[in-house]
Amino acid sequence: MKIKKLSKPAIAAIVIVSALVIAFSIFLPLYLKANKDNRDLYNEEKIAIYNGDTKIGTYTIAELLALEGVEEKQFSAMYDTSNSEPVSKTYTGIELKKVLIALGVNLATARQVQFGASDGANKVYSADDVLLNDNVFIAYKVAGKDFNKGIDALAYTKEQEDGGPFVVIRVNDTFSKNRCKLLTEIKVL
Repeated sequence: MKIKKLSKPAIAAIVIVSALVIAFSIFLPLYLKANKDNRDLYNEEKIAIYNGDTKIGTYTIAELLALEGVEEKQFSAMYDTSNSEPVSKTYTGIELKKVLIALGVNLATARQVQFGASDGANKVYSADDVLLNDNVFIAYKVAGKDFNKGIDALAYTKEQEDGGPFVVIRVNDTFSKNRCKLLTEIKVL
């Protein structure tokens, strides 16, 4: 039986795939370890809130609703993905500005607010966006129903959206890709 000699491109492809497998096996456990706190917050349905590098605390929605001046509100925002036509939907949530004020955060000196998700993704809004009345919300219901947990590529075809339990929505956005789904962390910077 004669063994066929591999071509240079085939050898290069084997080396590249092998290197990728090794890198993946090294970096995946490191990523999972580094992101453990966010996954724990997600599973506990809590949000960690920071003023700069100082952690104010971790809160459930019920605990945030118990803060003075914070109330549940219904609001409308556009839902528009690359796979759907724009549609106005009704959401239920709490206004972020009121939460931060109730926690004693001085928004006048803030430049931006960073939102972290359980999967490690981040979104950043300007502090000016957060300061606008009825603009930035921590949403937990759409059309009166809880958001579906996790990420679903076909969410646009379903009545409820994905990304729950908490999604940050900026009302003046015309395209819903600027939302932070799977919210676990808010940092005022």
